[in-house]
Parts: sequence; C-alpha cells; structure tokens
Amino acid sequence: MTYELPQIFTVSSLTRQIRECLETRFAIVWVSGEVSNLKAPLSGHLYFTLKDEGAQLRAVLFRGNHLYLRHKPQEGSQVLCRGRLTVYEQRGEYQLIVDYLEPLGLGALAQAFEALKARLQAEGLFDPAHKKSLPFLPRRLGLVTSPTGAVVRDFLRLLRQRHPNVEVLICPVKVQGPEAAGEIVQALQDLNTYPGIEVIVLARGGGSLEDLWPFNEESVARAIYRSEVPVVSAVGHEVDFTIADFVADVRASTPSAAVQLVVPAQAELRGRLARLAGSLYRRFRRHLEGERRHLAQVSRRLPDLRRQLIDLRLRLDERDETLARRFRRRLEEGRQGVRLTQSRLYLLSPGKAVIPARQRLEQMGQHLLRAWHQGLAQRRRHLAYCESHLAKLDPMSILQRGYAVATRLPEGTIIRDALTIPPGAEIRVQVAKGRMDCQVVKVRVQ
Repeated sequence: MTYELPQIFTVSSLTRQIRECLETRFAIVWVSGEVSNLKAPLSGHLYFTLKDEGAQLRAVLFRGNHLYLRHKPQEGSQVLCRGRLTVYEQRGEYQLIVDYLEPLGLGALAQAFEALKARLQAEGLFDPAHKKSLPFLPRRLGLVTSPTGAVVRDFLRLLRQRHPNVEVLICPVKVQGPEAAGEIVQALQDLNTYPGIEVIVLARGGGSLEDLWPFNEESVARAIYRSEVPVVSAVGHEVDFTIADFVADVRASTPSAAVQLVVPAQAELRGRLARLAGSLYRRFRRHLEGERRHLAQVSRRLPDLRRQLIDLRLRLDERDETLARRFRRRLEEGRQGVRLTQSRLYLLSPGKAVIPARQRLEQMGQHLLRAWHQGLAQRRRHLAYCESHLAKLDPMSILQRGYAVATRLPEGTIIRDALTIPPGAEIRVQVAKGRMDCQVVKVRVQ
C-alpha cells in the first residue's frame, strides 16, 4: 500500500491561485456599502473601506477613474460601486478595484449637484465681490447656444425689437450630452479673445436635470468664473437653477428675460432721452434767466468804467513821456561814460609789452619745430635698423634659402631628432612656398 503525500503550497503560489480564482469568478461586480477610512495620498488615488452591518471590504479608486466622476466618495456616504475583485499578494488581502461610483439614496445627479455647489461656494466662486457689472448698452454681444433650437430664434427676434443696432456673434454649441460641456468651455474662451465682445449670454431652453447637466459641470463653472467679459446665465425656465446661474455675473430666468436685462429697449431709451433733454433745457433756461438777473444787478452797482478808462489812458500817456525823457538822459550819460572809459583804456593798453613777448614766442616755436624734426629722423633710422635685424631673424627668409621645417602628424611638433620618427610615420614638410604631407620610408643618421 502506497501513501500519497498531500500537495504543499507556498504562500505565494496559494495566494496567486486564490487571486486567479477571484478575478475569474468575479470579473465585474456591483457592491453597495458605507464609505469609511477614506484616504487620499499625494498619488491622487482614493483608498477606502466599504462596510455594512456584518462585513467590510477594502476598495481603491485610481486617479484616472475618479477624475471623471461627478460624485466623489465621502466619509460616511452610502455608495454603489462597480469594479473587479483582486488580491493584493503582499498583504494577502482581497480588495475591490473600483471603476465607477455613484451615491445611494438621493439621486446621483442631484447629490452631485449639491456636492459641487457646496464645494464651489466654499471656494468663493459665488462671491458677489467677483461679479462684474453689465454695460449700459453693449454694441456687440456673444450668444452661446444651440444654433437649431427655438431659443436662438426667439432671442434674435426680441433683440431686434428692442434694439436692432446691437451686433450678435452666435457661438454654436451642443447644450446637452457628454460633449456639451467641452464645447461651452471652448466657446467662452473664444469669445473672451474676440474683439469688441462686451457681454456673453449662455442660453438654453428648459429641460430635466439630466438635460441641463452640462451647465452643472465644474469645467463650465470655472470657465465662467475666469471670463473677463461679463456672463449672463439664461438656462432653463424660471424654476430651473444650475451651477452656471450661481457663478455667472447675472442670472436671467429665461433667455427672453436675458435680452431685457442686457439690452434696453430703443423706444424706452428715446423716451428717456427726450425726458432728460426737456428737463435739461428747462434747467438751463432757469439758470440762464437767473444769471441774466444777477448780471443786471451787478452792472447797476459797478461804476462808469468808460470814464475810468479815459483817466487811465491820460495818466498812461503822462507816464510814457516821463519815462522817455528819463531814458534819453540815462542813455546820454551812459555814452559819455563809455567814451571816458575808452580813452583811459587806450592809455593803459598793453600792446607795447605784448609785441616782444610775441617775438620770443615765435623764436621758441621755430626752435621746437627743428628739434621735433631732428627727433623724428633719429627714430626713423632706429626703426629701419630694427626692421633689418628682424628680417634676418624671420624663419621665412631661412626657408627662402632652401631650408624646410618638418613636423610630426597629427601632433604638429617640430622634428629635431630623426631617431624619434619610426618608418611609416606621417610628417608634414613646410617649405618657402607651401607644405607637403609625407610618409617616412627610411630613417638615417649621418
């Protein structure tokens, strides 16, 4: 009778087989439970535990998956997860790799809406201090909406009725579906760079929360917040609220109401201008009449200026004659003083003393010129001597007499001893006109 030994596993092999069984048996599973021990390290992954009354399960939500989820797990929240089971072999623990997550209880979209609203409000995106005022009468506005819906037709019709001179730049986008948020963000960025845009209107008709969801996306909210141009949110009906309504500078209950907020009616402006013009004219007339009465009262109190002007002219003529006489007298006195000074200066003229000094200066200049010429000739002779001496030392003059300079390649060192050069070495021979690259065939020493 033979005895068969039982199969013995190593810890690693047993754990690996358990992992293969779990991953094969539970490829995709849906698990509900309460989130606890939520951790978010610097890697961006989320680690947490799903638990209920009787058990708990470790779970991980990698960064690449949770970035695109509308709802992020929170400590103590009830969630529904989709993922696959696996075993972390280093600790011998099984865990759930989550690729999708949504809240339980309250509708997923509604809960995501409230969570995003609370987070953006805490960051200050709804703060009235950041909201910009609308211009009184914009000359050009941008409309972000669907080009095929009734909203754009109603918006343009009402705009033409109120003020036909306002230019409208329509930026067509999708207003629902997964691609809508990205197109809305791009439209806001494009309109901010387009010249002359003074107001941007986000417009869409009513719909369910799912239909209006692109206007609840975080990317759209942050694009509105970053916009340098004032943004008016006109999404849905009066009872509909989106995240875009809270972030926008102005919220309009409907797209038609947005037209009334952004553009005043031309007829109302004309009536207001007429009333202001009439009021201004009446005030001007009252002010003018008051100034005229005041001028009449002041003129009656003033003395006769014409008589005073005649007296001033007579006094001015007298002063003019007096000043002319004094000026002529002073001028004559000045001329006499100048003549007297000229006569004194003539007697004290240093011309006689200057003439001998000038002669001595000319003699010294001639002597200096002769000395300079003599020094220049001496330096030229010395220079010629140096040039001839340098010419004798010039190596090129030696080469002209038939000599050559040999250097070793590739170093370029001058060869002074033939025994240092082996046969077959390459050398360069410099002669008076040119150089030759040669190969040594034989070395001889005389």
